[in-house]
Amino acid sequence: FEWCDDTAKNLEHAVETATKDKAKLEAKIGELTSDIETSASAIDGLASSLAKADEELKNATLIREKEVADFKSSEAELTDSVDTLGRAIGILEREMAKNPAALAQVDASNMAGALKVLGAVLDGAAFAAADQKKLVALVQAQQGDSDDELEPGAPEAAAYKAHGG
Repeated sequence: FEWCDDTAKNLEHAVETATKDKAKLEAKIGELTSDIETSASAIDGLASSLAKADEELKNATLIREKEVADFKSSEAELTDSVDTLGRAIGILEREMAKNPAALAQVDASNMAGALKVLGAVLDGAAFAAADQKKLVALVQAQQGDSDDELEPGAPEAAAYKAHGG
C-alpha cells in the first residue's frame, strides 16, 4: 500500500501543479486577448485616421488642381495683356516719332477725348480690333478708378486744424 500512497501523493501533486499552471496560462490568455482587443481598436483608429487623411489629401489635390487651372488662366490673360500693351507702346512710340504733337494736345482731364484720340491712333496704326477693345477697356477702367477718387467723402485727417481761441 505504500506504493499506492506514494503514487497517489505524486499524482495529487501533479494535478495541483497542473491546475496552477492552467490558471497561469488562462490568465496569460486573458491578458493576451485584452492586448489583441486593444491592438485591434488601435488598428481601427489608425485605419479611420488614414481614410480621413486620404480624403483630405484628395480634397487638397482637387483644390490645388483648380488653383493651378485658375493660375494658368490668369497667367495667360496677363501675358496676353502685357503683350497687347507692349504692341500698343510700340505703335504709340512710332506714331509719336512721326507726329510728336498728336498726343500732346490731349486734355488729360477729359477722358472721353483721350479715348477718341487713342481710338484714332489705334485705327490709324491698323491695330487689331481685339487689341483695341482691350486697350479701350483698360483706359475706361482707369477712368473709373480716377472718377472714384473725385467722389466726395470724409475729409482727410490733416485737412482740418483746430483754431486756438
